[in-house]
Order: sequence, then C-alpha cells, then structure tokens
Amino acid sequence: MHDLAIQNGRLIDPAQNLDAPRDVAFTDGQVVAVTKSNDTTQANEIIDAQDLLVVPGLIDLHVHVFDAVSHYGIPPDPTCLERGVTTAVDAGSAGAAVWPGFDKFIIEASETRLYAMLNISR
Repeated sequence: MHDLAIQNGRLIDPAQNLDAPRDVAFTDGQVVAVTKSNDTTQANEIIDAQDLLVVPGLIDLHVHVFDAVSHYGIPPDPTCLERGVTTAVDAGSAGAAVWPGFDKFIIEASETRLYAMLNISR
C-alpha cells in the first residue's frame, strides 16, 4: 500500500511528453507509480484531483524571500510550497554585506530549493 495517491488528475509531465488523465502514487515521498486514471490504487491518503492539473514542482524565477528584512520579502515555504513552487530564485534581495545571514537563515532553513542572484552594489 502506498502512502499517498493523487487520482483522476490531468498529469502534465514535459519530460515524459505526457498530458493525460493519470493517477500518481507516492511512497516515502517518492513517486513510485503512474497509472491510467480509474485504476484502484491503494493508499493511506487519497486526493481526488478531478478537474485539476498534476504537474512536477514549479520553478519561480523571480521572488524576494528575505522575509522580515526586506520590505517586499516573503516567507519562502508557505508562499512557494503551497502554490506548487518547489524551486525559486531570489532576485537580489540580499547584498554582499548580508549574504551570510541570508544563506543561513533563509536558504538553509527553507524546504523550498532556493537560489539567489546576489546584489553586489553598496
């Protein structure tokens, strides 16, 4: 039995050239099966994705995640992960002088995979 199954969704996976109704099963946080919809996948938790898209993690190429330091900074995990964004690129919220703090308290502390365009001006 799987931990989680997303059933009846429209799976879009460009890497597999796939755009079709599919069920996706997960065990230990990993995709372990992709089957045609309406298969009877057994799982501890089932999400009905009828009329919804199921896609790989999205990438946001322009965010500002220096939360509580920058006036336009957002908290990365609740903002990104809840919207399907698993990878984000901070567009210069941190400069060279504060880079160690940004790296330690934002990048290393986040589940969201974060990259940064470093603002090197003073």
